[in-house]
Amino acid sequence: MIRGVYRFGVKFIASFVGVLLLGALPGLFNGMKLDLGGYGDRLVATIQKLMAYNELTFRVGDNQYPLFPELFTYLNYSLILLFSALILAFISALGATYLTMMLPIKFKQMIKRGSFLFESLPDVFILACVQIGVIWFYKKTSILLVDIAAFERIYAMPILVLSILPALLFYRIMLHVFEEEAEKPYVELAKTKGVAGTALMFVHMFRNALLPIYFHSRSIIWFALSNLFIMEFVFNLNGIICYMYTNPTPELFTVGALLLFVPIFIILGLYQLLAERVSKAEAL
Repeated sequence: MIRGVYRFGVKFIASFVGVLLLGALPGLFNGMKLDLGGYGDRLVATIQKLMAYNELTFRVGDNQYPLFPELFTYLNYSLILLFSALILAFISALGATYLTMMLPIKFKQMIKRGSFLFESLPDVFILACVQIGVIWFYKKTSILLVDIAAFERIYAMPILVLSILPALLFYRIMLHVFEEEAEKPYVELAKTKGVAGTALMFVHMFRNALLPIYFHSRSIIWFALSNLFIMEFVFNLNGIICYMYTNPTPELFTVGALLLFVPIFIILGLYQLLAERVSKAEAL
């Protein structure tokens, strides 16, 4: 446990420093030339401004406003969309994996090919199709399934759309992992003892699958975060990524990136510790 906490702390500090170095990157270039001195000055200035975070401001027209606590409203909205979509994607993929595992091999192969083709579709294309589908259904039935544009913040449509591609990625990974687990000796032993298929999958196989899923989930989370950037512009959402884009200053970028990074890093770290603990317990 102590080793895991130490490893978590070292990764956090290294990643924190990496975000700071990335935030000062515009100072590295002076026109078309590299300027290491300017990069150092920008880095020092950024750190000094972050230490006096209460004095940070953003500009709207000719007026300046304090950055905090205004920035937290944008951050909370983006994090709600991101994590809600990831949770929905994970649960949907797990349910789809369970149903697929119950099918004959022939149908499994067909579903795999179909999910691979759908996964290759561009993000913007899926967003446009969902919007057009909602509008078409509203014209035909006068029933608005979800808001696709509003002056107030919307949740249902962005979460649903943002979860589609991560769900497909989770599904492909889960199906591969569970198929590998199904070939291991403990599964055959459990079957001979009369353990039902549902209990076998969600109690025994799921524990051992948590860690392999974790190794792939990191890239899925960053993939979903990049999709969130597109989402905030397509749906005209007032999230932190759109806010950072409309206020392009090194300090705001660094603060926004750190505020996004910290909760994602903590969630991934807790998931890793839990997966390692559960997998070891299951192996014992």
